[in-house]
Amino acid sequence: MVALHADGHAAPVERVSLKTQAVDLLRQYIAEGRLPPGTKLVEREVAEALGISRAPARDALLELEKEGLVVTRPSGRHVIELTERDIRELYAVRVALETLAVELAAQHTSAAHQQANLAQLDYMRDALARHDAAAFTRADIESHTLIWQQADNRHLLRNLQSILGPIFMFVATTLELHDWGETLAAHTDLVTAINAGDVPATRASIRRHLDESLRQALRAFHIRLPHQA
Repeated sequence: MVALHADGHAAPVERVSLKTQAVDLLRQYIAEGRLPPGTKLVEREVAEALGISRAPARDALLELEKEGLVVTRPSGRHVIELTERDIRELYAVRVALETLAVELAAQHTSAAHQQANLAQLDYMRDALARHDAAAFTRADIESHTLIWQQADNRHLLRNLQSILGPIFMFVATTLELHDWGETLAAHTDLVTAINAGDVPATRASIRRHLDESLRQALRAFHIRLPHQA
């Protein structure tokens, strides 16, 4: 199993809500590509790496399996490896759910939300300037998450978090094949529309963003994994 911390050391988990913290950490590592597709996740090794017992580690892996980030094979549990069909189907669901999320976010805009969304764009710009893939991925995910939270619909938020994990994972692991500048421009356009409370412009912006995101994802897939198409 690969190291779970950027410096190669285990990332200990505070002993409060161990399962929840373990799920959050593992989800983050998978989404950021620190646990690449196909990585075997051994319960004992996960527990040791996170500094927890095997019971919460097992529960965390089961939860990630429900979210579609982990799959069980005869050889054990592994981080999911997406096919072209997976990518297309996940994006179809994403368009439906995220369009609703951004529309609601535009309706709930406030000075605090506007400031937070703009600050997240600054993080993306900084990561782009430094060509820091891990930071750019985090800022991208956090930008979407802020918007989903702004939508103020708990059930929608839960579904978006469970559905889009595999997509963010794939993008993170093929980021060098994506146009970071295009992604930043799309986020900037979307945040501008949301902050203005302009629902029609927001709807049009997210559709453009997701159409381009799907195009880039499929391009990256065929470059990196042509045998799975």
